[in-house]
Amino acid sequence: MKLMPCSDWSQLVSTDQTGSILKILDGTIRAISSLGARRLSMSDISDASGVSRGTLYRYFGSKEEVLAAVSEYVCSSFERGIAEAGVDLADPIERFHAIMRFYAHFTIERAPDGIFEVEPAFHLNFLRSHFGRHKAAVLGALAPVLDYFDMLTGTKIHRDIFVDTLVRLQLSTLIIPGTQDWIDIWNSAPDRLCEWALQIAGHPTEPKERIN
Repeated sequence: MKLMPCSDWSQLVSTDQTGSILKILDGTIRAISSLGARRLSMSDISDASGVSRGTLYRYFGSKEEVLAAVSEYVCSSFERGIAEAGVDLADPIERFHAIMRFYAHFTIERAPDGIFEVEPAFHLNFLRSHFGRHKAAVLGALAPVLDYFDMLTGTKIHRDIFVDTLVRLQLSTLIIPGTQDWIDIWNSAPDRLCEWALQIAGHPTEPKERIN
């Protein structure tokens, strides 16, 4: 499946005056979770989206075009959402908490129960081809948080490794769902998240008093 360039995606959405494209993409995600990408037909997409076949073909010439648009839709939604998740939070740990909470929620929301089992090849291709973009989005969102961690430890955290670990950890829940205990830890108090983050980053020291 050839992925859709961001410029083509932006142009596609800008031509949609009725919300039909978003209906098609959301409907396609639901259809993939029950039928799988390989078995999916344009008729299935039309039925799941609640749009006519004429409307569907107005925007997409084939199933492959729809799937490419779905991939870009999910990835660009993640990039936009994680950038906005903590933008108004000045406290670095609260920002970290908000960003990680968004990430966990987004992963669950965009991966309904059973969707990976129905079409593993489609999702593995998506995860592998978009991994770099996901990392870059998380790194950008966490930049002030990582500056704060540097201040706490008195040394520079290896940011690429740290963010790589966080992204891989969260994506692993698509294959092995997290237990409730794990989810509670992930969404725990900001101070606990701070301690956990420092340990992941290779600094298993007690954090000093928060620097404002």
